[in-house]
Amino acid sequence: MVDRTGCQLDARDPIDRDGGALCGTICPQSLPARQARAAALQMVGTRLAALLLLAATPAAAQTVRGLLTDSVSRAPLSGAFLTLIDAHGVERARAMTNAAGEFSLTAPVAGSYRLRSKRIGFRPLVSPPLTLRAGEETGYNAVIDPIPISLQEVVVAGERQCDIDAGASVAALWDEIREALAAVSWTSRVPAYWFETTVFERDVNVSGRPRVPDSTVQVAGFQKIPFRNFATDAELEQQGYVVVTDTGWIYRAPDADVLLSDTFLRTHCFEAKNGRGDAEGLIGLLFTSARERRAPDITGTLWVDRKTSELKRMEFSYIRLPEDLVAVGAGGRVEFMRLPNGVWIVRDWLIRMPYAKWKQQAMAMGMRPEVTGFREKGGSADFIRAGDGTVVYGTPSVPVVAVARPIPIPQPAPAAAAPAPVVPTAAAPSPTPARRRDRNSNVIDREEIEGSTAIDAYALVQESRPNWLHQRGQISIRDPHAGEIQVYLEGHPWGDVSRLREFNTSNIQELHFLNGAEAQMRYGVGHAGGIIEVVTGVGVPKPSVATAPAPPPPPHPEPPPSPPPPPAPVDARRRVAGVRNSSILTEEEFASSTALDVYALVQEFRPNWLHTRGAVSIMDPTAGDLRVYLNGVKTGDVTRLREMRVSEVRELRFLNAGEAQMRYGLGNSGGVIEVWTK
Repeated sequence: MVDRTGCQLDARDPIDRDGGALCGTICPQSLPARQARAAALQMVGTRLAALLLLAATPAAAQTVRGLLTDSVSRAPLSGAFLTLIDAHGVERARAMTNAAGEFSLTAPVAGSYRLRSKRIGFRPLVSPPLTLRAGEETGYNAVIDPIPISLQEVVVAGERQCDIDAGASVAALWDEIREALAAVSWTSRVPAYWFETTVFERDVNVSGRPRVPDSTVQVAGFQKIPFRNFATDAELEQQGYVVVTDTGWIYRAPDADVLLSDTFLRTHCFEAKNGRGDAEGLIGLLFTSARERRAPDITGTLWVDRKTSELKRMEFSYIRLPEDLVAVGAGGRVEFMRLPNGVWIVRDWLIRMPYAKWKQQAMAMGMRPEVTGFREKGGSADFIRAGDGTVVYGTPSVPVVAVARPIPIPQPAPAAAAPAPVVPTAAAPSPTPARRRDRNSNVIDREEIEGSTAIDAYALVQESRPNWLHQRGQISIRDPHAGEIQVYLEGHPWGDVSRLREFNTSNIQELHFLNGAEAQMRYGVGHAGGIIEVVTGVGVPKPSVATAPAPPPPPHPEPPPSPPPPPAPVDARRRVAGVRNSSILTEEEFASSTALDVYALVQEFRPNWLHTRGAVSIMDPTAGDLRVYLNGVKTGDVTRLREMRVSEVRELRFLNAGEAQMRYGLGNSGGVIEVWTK
């Protein structure tokens, strides 16, 4: 059951000699200021009074403001973190640059400080000493040299370092990891992003098979971080990461602040390791418990991309559990993600806590606990948007009214809470329900299109009439494509269903579906798979059945004039190209780009492609990752885009999970970026 108090997960009953389960309590935990928190109980009254006094007294702030730019391009750097370091090297303030590259940092007291800015994968900037006087504002424009740090050159020697700064490889890795973790910690204190998250809880047996159906909850709102650590540094050092209480065992999970703490660095040793298997292309910073430690602890690996130097994920396991319990598989996994604006977040997380029962050992050696299963709790971010409504990751699970209409953001009204009509219950029925007529399964009209969130015709059909895309007629030996569904624009052949991506929904009046018989009756043999007709309403003659007869009959009967010719395909092509298709990036659109590789090109024009993620599988953690296909052939993950030159590319296409698996099969639930060369 879930113990809502303290955000802890209770894994049922305490251990006993009658076969009770081990109690696990996950503390996905919070950390404002752990060191101050340790003495908070004794000083609550005094500190509260002091805080109230400070709030009532205007503070004289000493601030440094300025602009952060790239030394080569002279462009402002948005989404970059800067820290204010005092004379002892201690961080005193942290801020992120806005869209114009501007920053503002306030020191707690007057004195001498330095500015430090670190971009992931680049050498850090450290300013000369700046003297900040009480109540004054100092200006300083910082310039960063884009000198990359290559982790490709990091040599993994396998040497265990209990001092994080002792080894060159370990120090280089830690420098990149520390910056990402500090950014995650900073984001956790600023709830400026709207999250739609799926949180799950389940019981599995020792082999990982579910015992009962998952308990899944959809959570939406402004969140700081998915899980937090409520323990202080002193508690973690003395008690460890698993604590026995009267009601069970509490499992503590490490968050960004724990990993950055001096206590964690002091009680763990570090070692660089190469990634293999699903960690191919990554380099890991392995952390293990120090030899003198006796408390329950964690060991694990922080994985960093060798090419981009970005922190990808953390995997950890619990060791030295109470009662000498051996629980292989007890631990967790946390995946990190950098948003396009430079902010770092926790995207996915999973924690596994063991169940156990007492079992008699052989040879009358007494009783000892044995693992019988695990309680798993985790979650995944499905959709993230900034406070101004900008989508930074994923797509909303359902068309939420709160996104489309101006309502108070902190507590968005659910769709069911929409205001009811003012008409009393006993009054005559309102004409509004008359609009909710039965939909024609073979037509998508303008009213239905306006109620959709789809951008192009293909996505519209997938959302409203997915069965259209799975139609197939008889296959001809002479023409293997005879049974495939085809697309017609204003009565003219346009191509296969992939061409639907070229039509923006704002330009469409109706879509019609004709089955094999109807299609061949209207357009002739060779259309056994059916047809999707796209009607834009521009230059299309009205059908005779829909036109009213002319009031005065003609004086002399004449043969009806031939209808005006339909618009040429080139006109339709121009009409379709009037609005950019978000799933296609053509050479015409990126001709003026200065990007050298395809990864940079996608970041510039379609950054949301890079943050798409499909369903995560415990059996295959990479199942939801985005794949890259070059001219229809699987090439690898998105990092391979850095190896492709823009000058050789003709077109890029993005396929979502459904489209990708329909075209390339299972294992592509994260979507596909197709690269088509000249």
